[in-house]
Amino acid sequence: MKRIQRSMLTGTVLMLLAIALKAQQPLTYTQHGQLRTSINPAGSLLQQEGAISVVGRRQWVGIDGAPSVIWGSGHVGMQRIGATAGVTVRHESLAVEKLTEASAFFAKSVRISEKEYLGLALNAGMSYMQGNYSGLDPIDPTVREDIRETDALVGFGIMLYRPEKYYVGLSLPRLMLGNLGLAGDSRYNFRNVYHVTAGALFDLGVDFQFRPSMLITYSENLRPQAEASAMFFVKRIAGLGMNIRSYGDLAGMVQLNFSGFGVGYSYQFNPRNEPLSRSINNSTHEIGLCYRFGGIVGLL
Repeated sequence: MKRIQRSMLTGTVLMLLAIALKAQQPLTYTQHGQLRTSINPAGSLLQQEGAISVVGRRQWVGIDGAPSVIWGSGHVGMQRIGATAGVTVRHESLAVEKLTEASAFFAKSVRISEKEYLGLALNAGMSYMQGNYSGLDPIDPTVREDIRETDALVGFGIMLYRPEKYYVGLSLPRLMLGNLGLAGDSRYNFRNVYHVTAGALFDLGVDFQFRPSMLITYSENLRPQAEASAMFFVKRIAGLGMNIRSYGDLAGMVQLNFSGFGVGYSYQFNPRNEPLSRSINNSTHEIGLCYRFGGIVGLL
């Protein structure tokens, strides 16, 4: 009886995850100021001294196997030639499926006017996907066999920017060279995802700053996603703001900067969705950490 109940519970959870994720957009984070290179590697040029950043995102707190993602990036600057080089990593888990990606990138800036620059970046790496389906119920004959798949990826990023003022970018960070995850009925979908990003920083007097930003994400198999953020800072140290997404999610955000370190937190929810149960809600938590060599400069 316990085995039947466990199988029914597992099946229900996976069904909810599958239904929700088919309607969900590609997993992206709200804290664009903490980590820009994961979406567009050319964003590393905004911090040419170098930086190390990580953002963790946890959705549907209270349910085992709910979506969770960790993005990380680190780069060093080569200021004499106006270039940066670094690595990005991503680990995503959903129930019994896991995805790990790692790539290296190189970005170079070219001055196109007295104050404007054009940044170009290329990245290449590997993707590894594993699905531990046999662990769901080894007795059930309908359960698929475990899978292990590896594929190469390449990508690029372009960014027009003015240091410490604004940026506009277009990127395709993952151009898959094979058919990872497309042959089966995995809930992951690895088709190419395009990003358009933009942001700016405005001084509101001596002690206050305003940083708006936006992100548009497009993939041929998903509806486009658009989001906008607005952060207000006091003396470039303490920031408070919010993020809104095109399918209804709202997020409150806070960020603190001190001695080169940046710490951020966001709480995201959809006011139109009811909690899944008394112990499972529709909220998402994010924590972002970064260290910028040379101090907190640029677009915060």
